[in-house]
Amino acid sequence: MLDLLIYLFENYISTKPKLNMNAITVELEEAGFNNKDISTAFDWFNHLEKLSNGPELTNKNSIRVLSHKEYEKISKEGFTFLTFLLNAKILNPTEFEVILDQIMILNQKYINIDEMRWIVMMTLWKSGKENSYLFVEDSLSVSYTHLTLPTIYSV
Repeated sequence: MLDLLIYLFENYISTKPKLNMNAITVELEEAGFNNKDISTAFDWFNHLEKLSNGPELTNKNSIRVLSHKEYEKISKEGFTFLTFLLNAKILNPTEFEVILDQIMILNQKYINIDEMRWIVMMTLWKSGKENSYLFVEDSLSVSYTHLTLPTIYSV
């Protein structure tokens, strides 16, 4: 599913201001994607749009505790990267939560660091943070294994 999201993002969503969903659907079906996955991918981007335009979190001193399902789904390296971006103020708390929400609705058991980078990049692009988007795009080729993993709390 994430492969389809990345393909849509790279070839359509990030490059064209107005999208003809019917034409894109036909092209994707011709490329071998099934209609259900295409519909789910469009829903994922629509959900991202809705969350990105929602209210911003105001309590910036809160501590985020991962649920058991989040803890199992997100790699430690992926969460480290996400936390790094939050602490570096590249992400705000609202974007952090949007990313976690978008991860959890993906029909995928596990999210690794590379997949996390793509989800972050798509979220930043949707939020209109082009400079931050470019930073994350550059990070696709950088290893964050030398960073200290944060303590991840789960409930």
